[in-house]
Amino acid sequence: MNATPCPANPALTLKQGQTRDFDEQATLLQGWNQRYAQLSPGRFRGAILELLFDDIHLFMESTSHALYQSGKLGEGAIAVGIPLRATGHGLFCGAVLAGGAAPVFSGRDGFEFYSPDQLTMGGMVASRASLAEWLPDQLLDELEGVAHLKKASPQILAEAGRFLHTVFDLCRRSPGLQQSAAFRRRMRDSVYACMADVLTDRVDPERGLSAGRRATVVRQARDYIDAAGDGQVGIEDLCRELKISRRTLQYCFQEALGMNPVAFIRARRLNQVRHLLKEVDSVTEAATALGFWHFGHFAQEYRKLFGELPSDTMRRHHRL
Repeated sequence: MNATPCPANPALTLKQGQTRDFDEQATLLQGWNQRYAQLSPGRFRGAILELLFDDIHLFMESTSHALYQSGKLGEGAIAVGIPLRATGHGLFCGAVLAGGAAPVFSGRDGFEFYSPDQLTMGGMVASRASLAEWLPDQLLDELEGVAHLKKASPQILAEAGRFLHTVFDLCRRSPGLQQSAAFRRRMRDSVYACMADVLTDRVDPERGLSAGRRATVVRQARDYIDAAGDGQVGIEDLCRELKISRRTLQYCFQEALGMNPVAFIRARRLNQVRHLLKEVDSVTEAATALGFWHFGHFAQEYRKLFGELPSDTMRRHHRL
């Protein structure tokens, strides 16, 4: 097993390993206390890729043969499994693992998993304490000590799989990124948001989401964006603050306003810039105050929304 610690932060570690023994494979995942037994015939091959930092553990595990797996996580940890590839169905804690479901591991009672041949399972592990900022208290209580299959839409599971592939590709190709505190912070928030998406997703998110609830989400998002004042609010920040998934956020804005939340955030920031242009001495000062650093792109977005360049707004106001 090879470990590649980030020079600037030894707590962030990228690990890769390959085995030809299922017992050895069972010991590779850190903190899972697993045991494997091989069920289908043939010579076993396995591989694992892990990223560990702060309270987060990301992994992609590949196994060549059907296995009986048992184990448990440590107290206070919650894990979401993302099936990435398999040749058949598995059985997780008594439920059939097929399309549209994700294994959720947590608590003291452990899990049992009859895995299929040629399985690649992705995983995201974080502490309950960190996820408390992203998930409703009731859901956290329901997760405590229970391993189960969580139904989720294929779209959400596919997005989670793409996210894992992107993170590992970035860390392998550009190890220098791991030294950036900003990169680690954004990646940490993205992991929590991705886990929240899977854990809170409903196959039919429209059902039970009233017009009043959609309007409340939009109002709370607007208030949070305006209170921040510096233009640095992102989608993950809104999801964490409102304790909803990105899919629910998207649905609320699309249904209530006919626009996606990214466009709404951009419009609010541009409106804040427009107000600032009446108070400051330069376009640059107003743009950077709201986090616009690419001035050419900023000017295009401003003109697209208001029909004039920011310099035109400033000139007209200062002539008054």
